[in-house]
Amino acid sequence: MAGSAFQPAAADSGNWNHTDGPYGGSVQALHVAQNGSILAGTLGQGVFFSTDGGENWLQSGLDNVSVFDFARGSGDTFFAATQNGVYRSDNNGRSWRRTSQGMDEVRVQSVAVHESGRVFAATLVGGIYVSDNNGSSWSQANEGISLKFGYALQVHPNGSVFAGVTNRIYRSEDGGGQWLPMDTDFPHVRTNAIAVNADGALFAATQYGVYRSDDAGQSWQATGTQFADAEVYDLVITQDNTIVAATREGVYTSTDSGASWEADGLSDHPVYSLGYGGGVLAAGGNPGVFVRN
Repeated sequence: MAGSAFQPAAADSGNWNHTDGPYGGSVQALHVAQNGSILAGTLGQGVFFSTDGGENWLQSGLDNVSVFDFARGSGDTFFAATQNGVYRSDNNGRSWRRTSQGMDEVRVQSVAVHESGRVFAATLVGGIYVSDNNGSSWSQANEGISLKFGYALQVHPNGSVFAGVTNRIYRSEDGGGQWLPMDTDFPHVRTNAIAVNADGALFAATQYGVYRSDDAGQSWQATGTQFADAEVYDLVITQDNTIVAATREGVYTSTDSGASWEADGLSDHPVYSLGYGGGVLAAGGNPGVFVRN
């Protein structure tokens, strides 16, 4: 889908520019590259990409497929978590092919790539799957996990992998061979996203706001409670360590590691996804994508 210009944002936009699209349904996943290119995963209409900051959008396939997350592999490789399994692109998201052999549960909610090259997928009722051949085949990796409703994944700089499964956060220090619950002081609610800052602190987006851990997930504490709507859908951390949160009532930011949050525009828009790269911050919801430099 192509357009000619940015569209004006709402009065409370907080300096966000409403891009001209994509018009394929609400945006559930975003990735912003260092060169400013944007991948947008939509609910029911596949993947769109823009190479000019959102002024023009093209669909890159996956018609009628819902896309919930992206993860970058090596080189030009990307992985997409969808309702129909994992898809891989070897050309920066311009085209995709399904790579889900071995998955008995294909409703994939999140994907992540470990520094070893192992790819992780969190599935709706099948827990965690792993692939050691760039997504070509998969096997379950749920040792230590009881109920297997998987929603979120994050690779820590120390090599550990964190997973939001059912109403707990789990940690694996051996590439998914064994998972341990990390739920001290953590509410028994779904984790929608997990982010890690430059200092190694973890942040979990939940139905009850954002929680922080400074000890690799061993214990958690609630951050500020200034959200108009307590459910947080996504998190990104910018180059200056600002935490950005997506909520049903717009975007919130914290510059003090979550001690306090401030509304930062789009309060009349549900925001479901965030992306950051090359100094560009993108917010996805319904309708379309907003960007801010």
